[in-house]
Amino acid sequence: MSGSIDALNLPPEEAIRFFRAKVNTPTRAWDDLRHGAHARAWSVAGVQADDMLADIRRAMDKAIAQGTTLDEFRRDIAPLLGELGWADRGPGYVGWRTRVIYETNMRTAYAAGRYAQMTDPDVLAARPFWRYRHSGKRDARKQHRAWDGLVLRADDPFWQSHYPPNGWGCGCYVQSLGPRDLARAGKTGPDEAPPSGTRPYRDPNTGEISALPAGIDPGWDYNVGASWTQGVVPPPLAEPLQPYRGTALRPSGQRPGDLPAMPSARPSSAITAPEGKDPNTAIEEFLGEFGATRDRPAVFRDVSGTRIVISRDLFLAADGSIKSDEQRFRYLARLAEALKDPDEIWVDWCETVAGGIHLRRRYLRRFVGAASGLAVLEWTDAGWFGATLMLARAASYLEKQRSGALIYARPENEEGR
Repeated sequence: MSGSIDALNLPPEEAIRFFRAKVNTPTRAWDDLRHGAHARAWSVAGVQADDMLADIRRAMDKAIAQGTTLDEFRRDIAPLLGELGWADRGPGYVGWRTRVIYETNMRTAYAAGRYAQMTDPDVLAARPFWRYRHSGKRDARKQHRAWDGLVLRADDPFWQSHYPPNGWGCGCYVQSLGPRDLARAGKTGPDEAPPSGTRPYRDPNTGEISALPAGIDPGWDYNVGASWTQGVVPPPLAEPLQPYRGTALRPSGQRPGDLPAMPSARPSSAITAPEGKDPNTAIEEFLGEFGATRDRPAVFRDVSGTRIVISRDLFLAADGSIKSDEQRFRYLARLAEALKDPDEIWVDWCETVAGGIHLRRRYLRRFVGAASGLAVLEWTDAGWFGATLMLARAASYLEKQRSGALIYARPENEEGR
């Protein structure tokens, strides 16, 4: 297909807003991000240089906003192909790679935009039913073809995991229907959701085993529209992170316009170690929480769906020695708790000692009760940037950490995992 996406007209304004609200996120592999993280992050698997990521994004933004074709998208990013190393792998690879980027982003943006339209309260009141439609592709997945014409209520749990697209190259979509549409289709009411069945899927990087719905590709078992409109961050706060301008700002100082207070502080369930605890033992216990050891790092997927590497480097100084911090080792379990169940996650620019510019993920967590305080952990694609643990309420310090783009805020009705 050399033209625009089949069966799709110029995307609605909601599709454009969905795409433009994303935060540039360098990744090493396609599954560095998962599920709702894709609704908040702009990434191209393996592209870690921000300037190239931004250039590809501009071409993709043009395609979504103006409805330009795959051929034009390819022409727009052609100057990058050599730097990316794609040209060296031949025209077949270039054709496949550019098609995946173009189709995936066009389809997810359109799907998210349609979801926003169909879930408008007035639209839902008039058209409370959704119909699954197959794209008609000859090389269709059997399950997708079997779902063609299925009509369910818009609030049916089926749509939480089966709202299309449901895989790489999937062209399925959803139509909203009213009672008259249902009658014209020869139905007196919605269908019964099919028992799709599941299959075990083992994440090759984390080793995590999950139940994947049959017929859906790994990483696609989520609703992109719901992740955007109802996702981990309230939409008014999901402002995209501004590009790095070479001003060496650390941090950038960018903050959402109507930033509310952090989610309520919660008690900690972590065990406080006795005074004088051996640092090596404390480090081993911390790493064990994530399945890592002193000699073997582990990959951990955070609450926003992003993979990070857990390793002993978090506790090492520049010369390779263990950082001397008795308080940290006594309360190290709290750092693990903050990483697993944070109050907020922010993305911002940072500059390393060597002068490199990186995106930094900052995990924030407040504690109340015995030994109240706060924890801040900072991670970049170059490794751990730092960790802070304070056993006193330091509101001014914490507010300074809330800069950049807010990509996760714990809902107030979730008191912990």
